[in-house]
Amino acid sequence: MTDLSPASQKLLREIAKYDTGAGVLFQHESRSRYSHPHTRSVYNRRTFFPLTGQGLVDDGGNDEAPVRVTEAGRKLAAELEEQAKADQDRRKARPKPSADGATALRLLQEIAKHEGSLIYDDGRRRVWRVASRDGHRASIGIWVALEKAGYIRTDRVSSIGGQSVTVTDAGRQRLAGKRTP
Repeated sequence: MTDLSPASQKLLREIAKYDTGAGVLFQHESRSRYSHPHTRSVYNRRTFFPLTGQGLVDDGGNDEAPVRVTEAGRKLAAELEEQAKADQDRRKARPKPSADGATALRLLQEIAKHEGSLIYDDGRRRVWRVASRDGHRASIGIWVALEKAGYIRTDRVSSIGGQSVTVTDAGRQRLAGKRTP
């Protein structure tokens, strides 16, 4: 759609949002940066160059003057705003992890094999492992889905964060192929 960097796209959308005709007067900060007077977001000076170079905003060639969005800039900002909303809706449409999904059932089987084992967090991603640092792993969302469904129970073992995990009776029935209401 555009060859603007993500920072320049965000800046254009912010200027278009707050420019009601008088422009937006950015405050000069240190290290060639400017802060937005309404949001206090800070932008590098070079982030403005593609916007002025393509005629999307105008400051009259004066760094001390308010920045005004042009008609072309307003049109592009509207398109970028639509795209951002569509991206946000697409991310929201992602289904929540299910306790009856294939990954959850595989994890439930591994937990049953290693009854009473400790859970390990890899510390970088939102993933937990069962039994050992090399054991079966799944996202925290799947672990939570299993616990909410009543298939597993986690108990705090130590004050430094150790947790053990056990399969409940409902979890054993689920592994046997019977669904619980």
